[in-house]
Amino acid sequence: MIVKGGYLIIISGPSGSGKSSLTKLLLDNFKNLDFSISYTTRQMRSGETEGEHYKFISKESFQDMVKKNEFLEYENVHSEMYGTPINPIKESIKFNHSILLDIDVKGASSIMNTNHFDCCSIFIKTPSVEILKERLLKRNDISEENINKRLGEAKNELKKSTYFDHLIINEELNDAFEEAKRILVGL
Repeated sequence: MIVKGGYLIIISGPSGSGKSSLTKLLLDNFKNLDFSISYTTRQMRSGETEGEHYKFISKESFQDMVKKNEFLEYENVHSEMYGTPINPIKESIKFNHSILLDIDVKGASSIMNTNHFDCCSIFIKTPSVEILKERLLKRNDISEENINKRLGEAKNELKKSTYFDHLIINEELNDAFEEAKRILVGL
């Protein structure tokens, strides 16, 4: 499938809502959709690959990139820094591709408020906070304390879902994918 070129397609929502799983399905199915690989100062998790999931850098390197205005947006999330580099986005747009961003709600809000690019924003959430907690527990890579912190943040993030162009409730991943696919084909 092909998506209209020149768009930033933002997938956002609480941690554990299924953003990464949905992002992978979209990238596997749209030929001219590029993934924006964010930079982060956090440690690599099990199953992640440098340069595929994130670019893992030191806090000093991150601050250097901030000083050089190399990020479209950057945020402090869960006590670590995350940033969206601007040059790869510009390169993708030159080739009439669209760019998929899997980012937190703060970063999504920053981008949606800048008017630098045409955006399509999709907020993804679980049917309930209880289901969100179950998904975070299944990861087995987050402490109970961090899960509770993320659930508190999720409640605030859910309030911001009305600022997004589209809302997808991810009860079943394939259904969420079909809904996202309809949105992208309709751009």
